[in-house]
Amino acid sequence: MAPGDPQAVLHVDLDGAAHIYAHHGWDWPHGDDPVFESGMENLLSFLDHNGVKATLFVIASDLDDPKKREVLRRAAAAGHEIASHSLTHPELDDLERDAKRAELAESRAKLEDELQVEVQGFRAPSFQVDRATIELLAECGYAFDSSVFPDATFARRLGVGAVEPFPHRPVEGVDVLELPMPAHRPLPFPFHPCYALMLGKAYFSLGLGRFRKLGHPLVLLFHLTDFCDPLPKERLVGWKSRVYTVSNKSAAAKRALCQSFLNRIRTSFEVTDTRTLRAAWA
Repeated sequence: MAPGDPQAVLHVDLDGAAHIYAHHGWDWPHGDDPVFESGMENLLSFLDHNGVKATLFVIASDLDDPKKREVLRRAAAAGHEIASHSLTHPELDDLERDAKRAELAESRAKLEDELQVEVQGFRAPSFQVDRATIELLAECGYAFDSSVFPDATFARRLGVGAVEPFPHRPVEGVDVLELPMPAHRPLPFPFHPCYALMLGKAYFSLGLGRFRKLGHPLVLLFHLTDFCDPLPKERLVGWKSRVYTVSNKSAAAKRALCQSFLNRIRTSFEVTDTRTLRAAWA
């Protein structure tokens, strides 16, 4: 890192096996969730080892599970920011406005009440955010969103001429700061770790190098699948479940790759926390 380098923040979406399977229409008939349980333990160890604070995007209904609630309380006590990843992880595009409002408002209230934290941020499941969602986030008291890619698809969804590739308020008159996902075009896929673990270090370096030339802050998005232990074969439902849970790699191999990604970022970005980044773009 050199003086004047742009800031980078670490975000983590906390989708466990139950939510991943439900999203793909697969049954999860188990009482435990090893993706969440091993993923959180390995993630917290990784963050502590690197001396960094992350923003954790929590599916609020997970607080109904005592095991998940306990580890989330530990994460909050360790200084990691808690944000919302909705109440139940639905397809927001399928919901009417009132149902969307409930997912946003009830998740924030539940997280604040049960974890005793202030929840300021939101990321939509599958990045399904539109103009109505941004408006509802403001109504529900959120300060920032991080669901948008700076491309034409999201410009249409938000009803704006263009989505900026740096922190901004995309909807005029709505006081919600967007922390956009990093631009990756013309590459076919984002370069954040859940893709880079499959596509390799060269793909990550190519995407990051192209983005660094823009000089904008970076949101580096992790998922619990980037750190969790592989699911046992008897809990997989074909090759797709192996891919979507990154069960083709050991936790140690994934951690080593994630460490290399973070080391690469530290050479040209100032790694900080989301509160600090937001303050710089208030």
